Amino acid sequence: MIKGFNHPTGIYFHQEKINAGIEIFNPTKNEKEVWIEMRLYSSSGNQIDSIIENKTILPGKDENFSLEWLIPDDLISGTYKTELIVWDKSPENTGAQRIAESRDDKGFSAFKTQDNFDNLDGNVWLVSDSSLGRSELKSENVSVSNGELSIEIPGNSLNGGEIYTKELKDYGAFETRMKLPNAPSSITGFFLYKEPDYFYEIDIEVYNQPDGTLLLTTYSDGEKKNIYAGNLGFDPTKEFHDYRIEYDENQVSFYIDSVFIKSWSDGFPKEGMYLMINSWFPKWLDGVSSKKNQTLTVDWVRY
Repeated sequence: MIKGFNHPTGIYFHQEKINAGIEIFNPTKNEKEVWIEMRLYSSSGNQIDSIIENKTILPGKDENFSLEWLIPDDLISGTYKTELIVWDKSPENTGAQRIAESRDDKGFSAFKTQDNFDNLDGNVWLVSDSSLGRSELKSENVSVSNGELSIEIPGNSLNGGEIYTKELKDYGAFETRMKLPNAPSSITGFFLYKEPDYFYEIDIEVYNQPDGTLLLTTYSDGEKKNIYAGNLGFDPTKEFHDYRIEYDENQVSFYIDSVFIKSWSDGFPKEGMYLMINSWFPKWLDGVSSKKNQTLTVDWVRY
């Protein structure tokens, strides 16, 4: 008798182990042999691995069995889900039947690395000195202190700042925890991009104001392909929140505080792009400067 399934949840990194568990009770007077299996699936539903172990349950005993999987270095970052199955014989044999099964819809997240901004690593990040919209993106507005990245919007100006990865990033999950500046008519972007404009871009953009206006956008083949406008349901300038882009060749999905917001199955680029974070004043907003300095604060970035 199956008493419970325990699927792995939470955040993991390469070379860490995930654990799944199955609790089984044998009410008979005889030993019972079962095979337990953990199948792993990508967020798009493709099976990527399977672990099978043979277990013996003593008569009248309640046993907890665990299955372990070491996250390999070549695993693409993202959300993965597990299916746990109990078989009456090895599933590799013809005629094997499922005694019980459980599919987890929440899953766990796996990442390669997390940058906690103990410093601004020049081997990972570059700082922009360029123009964008109404803004001059200046390196002097970018700094790291006490384990946080700061991008400042100076008072009485329309200037901002930007960092981007030194290397192109392929498919995977990209997540950050940040608190936005309170500077209406400016926005903060967490996005993937490569020149030329309108060909390679996947955006999370949030208005730098308490109302929580959110824009999600993809560009490919020289035009805007998808757009979603919504509301975060909280004040992004007040506290830290998590923002995530997750994509592979089949779909791109967006999450806020691990809550699914939107996905698209087409209309997004399928080549490597740079991961970027910026805060700036676009031409399509009013361009009213703040009287005091305002700061985008980034706690960490992982991918």
